[in-house]
Amino acid sequence: MHSLLSSFLKPYDKICEIFRKDGPLGKLCACPPYAYSWNFAAMHKKHLISDFIPALGSNVKERLEQDGMTCLDIGCGKGFHCTLLAENYPKSNFTGIDIAERAIILAKQRSDGAPYNNLTFLQMDGSKLDADWTGKFDLVTIFDACHPQMRADLCLKEVFRVLKPSGIFGMVEIYGTSNIYKDKEEMGQFAAMRYAGSMFNCLPLGSNSKDALALGSMWGKERAMRMLREAGFNNVTLIPTPYFEGNILYVCKKD
Repeated sequence: MHSLLSSFLKPYDKICEIFRKDGPLGKLCACPPYAYSWNFAAMHKKHLISDFIPALGSNVKERLEQDGMTCLDIGCGKGFHCTLLAENYPKSNFTGIDIAERAIILAKQRSDGAPYNNLTFLQMDGSKLDADWTGKFDLVTIFDACHPQMRADLCLKEVFRVLKPSGIFGMVEIYGTSNIYKDKEEMGQFAAMRYAGSMFNCLPLGSNSKDALALGSMWGKERAMRMLREAGFNNVTLIPTPYFEGNILYVCKKD
């Protein structure tokens, strides 16, 4: 926790500038998500295969193992999730994208020389996916990387577009109610910590354009559900994730 706090607090002086009316929009003042992803790597490594994959659907694990699925991870950072999935499911193909060039460089370094050829990393904006990807993927995942995007609404619409009919979208996000008072009631002092973390990192990242939604990590389940419906997802299930503390899983099917 102390190491995570130091990452968030590093840009304190620059954050103060953002609050000025004539201050910067914020992107350069924030610590990119891939820079602190190591804080969550151990937890996700332990539960990604054993808990997360089964939560996506009763037959997803079998399809990954036997038939093979074409999968996309948006906001892949340094490629931890993609690499672990590619290693465990050699019959499936995985593509990881991230808007940050540095993240993709690090992701490629992670997989360089690995004993599998079912893994690709590309630099790409999640709100502007490849035009040729319409109906390409069986499975799309996002791990805590939707809310920091400037136009998360456009990203979700792109996810719907690139999924095959009956495709599955699994989105892990920070849990929140979309209501500050309710968050305080449910979480107590931890609500203040989560909002503070969002202010120091997620809000600056998601505020770097004039049309940015600036959601922050506490955008909450009500707003997320509304945006998922607007993107075209009418079949959405919210699944608690005690193995990913502080998160919730949205499992969406493209009907």
